[in-house]
Amino acid sequence: MNEKPESSIKGKKAIRSCALVFAAASFLGLLCIGAWLGIRSYAPAAPRAEPTASATPFGPAAETPTARHPYATRTPTETAALPLRLLSPTPSGEVPPWAPYAGPVNPSPTPIPTPEAEIPQGDQTLNIAFLGIDKSETEPPYRTDTIMILSLDRENMTAALISFPRDLFVYIPAYGMQRVNIAFGQASEIHYPGGGFALFRDTMAYNFGIRVDRYAMMNFQGFKEMIDRLGGIDVDAEKPLSDYRFGYGTWKIPSGVTHMDGSLALWYTRARKTTSDFDRARRQQEVIMAIAQRLLDLRAIPNLPGFFNTFMRYFESDLTLEDITPYAELAASLPLSSLRRFRITYPGECSNWITPQGAMVLLPKPDAIRAMLEEALHPAALDEADLEG
Repeated sequence: MNEKPESSIKGKKAIRSCALVFAAASFLGLLCIGAWLGIRSYAPAAPRAEPTASATPFGPAAETPTARHPYATRTPTETAALPLRLLSPTPSGEVPPWAPYAGPVNPSPTPIPTPEAEIPQGDQTLNIAFLGIDKSETEPPYRTDTIMILSLDRENMTAALISFPRDLFVYIPAYGMQRVNIAFGQASEIHYPGGGFALFRDTMAYNFGIRVDRYAMMNFQGFKEMIDRLGGIDVDAEKPLSDYRFGYGTWKIPSGVTHMDGSLALWYTRARKTTSDFDRARRQQEVIMAIAQRLLDLRAIPNLPGFFNTFMRYFESDLTLEDITPYAELAASLPLSSLRRFRITYPGECSNWITPQGAMVLLPKPDAIRAMLEEALHPAALDEADLEG
């Protein structure tokens, strides 16, 4: 077997190193995007001070953690663990379709699907859920109307972002068939062992076969303030948007780049009177790209500890600095375009359905969703062809 020239191997390693650029940048951006999409009023933002070329909104790397911001969600706590009932096999020997997960406490208007097989991923992959809750108060129950999974693959040096519609009608273990956006907030009502994240994690594994390792959750007030703290962001809109904005009437965003403060960015990520949740997911991902670019411009990566201490005050999360540091070291060189973006869309991966109670929901198409997730979570490693162009 012929060995590859040493120069080719070195070049390939360099390209692979560059390919991690967005792993940290998109992660940092996503720390700011998990905001709710339903604010009721918008006030004009105060004039912002332009940062100098060397300015940064972050404290020094040795900054002592400060008190949590009043808009931050609460510190994660575990709900008291109570035994969940897993129905026993019937006398005929049949096993309930939800085994080995907990059986439902509520009647189901549709047959309960069996659990999806887990999509295999290596131990060099970190999957982070970024969630935005649907109100300013942070005590449950609440809905996670923004659901995104960032998958960071250190082995293949790739990053993928996957958006899930809030109205997907799925099986929530121990609860029953309902929209996916209630899983996190419903855990306290049914006393799910491990609390909200445990129920959300099991819901994603049950219905989609996707492993979720960590989470970060935020409300809309924190989202607005962090965008303003960054000095605003430049969002590159794929399509123009014309929609109602409370206090302003009809508001328009042209295609192309628009500078947005926190209030405008929040409206842009939530507006859907003239569009849909599917289009809104696209806009959310555009805002993520803009946040990540702004963080790179402000040199957040070299000062990651200071950034982390400052901005994690706004989140409920189980993420640690140790979790993200391995992905941040190479983030100064990866083109933002290397982030692979995926969305569940209609009619490709889901269909409309009205429940017997009259609720409009989305029924997943398991095979189509599985194919999309396989593509997102199993990226091909960079090879010699990536050295060209």
